[in-house]
Amino acid sequence: MGIHKSETLPDVTYWLALEIAKVDPVVDLDVMYKGSLELDFLYQLLTCKVQQHWWQTYGIQLSPVIVNNAFFRAVAMLHNRNIEFSRSRNSEETVWVRQLLKR
Repeated sequence: MGIHKSETLPDVTYWLALEIAKVDPVVDLDVMYKGSLELDFLYQLLTCKVQQHWWQTYGIQLSPVIVNNAFFRAVAMLHNRNIEFSRSRNSEETVWVRQLLKR
């Protein structure tokens, strides 16, 4: 199965983002984004998990560089999504919708 490295990084990033989003209790991405023991633990856990998954599912040994890049891209992606979500909840459009719903 010929998967090129350029296709692998987005796939690995997406897979890791889903795994981070599934963590229970929910990860505080603001704290994690700045670096924490929680981040280190999650990094160790999920980078091992993704390498095993890719090897068992696709027979591909992921390079440490791909795994590292994908992990931090996934954290950044989720962090940015949370920032956007927080902004949208406090935006004028949301206030307008809330007022409409109160009527």
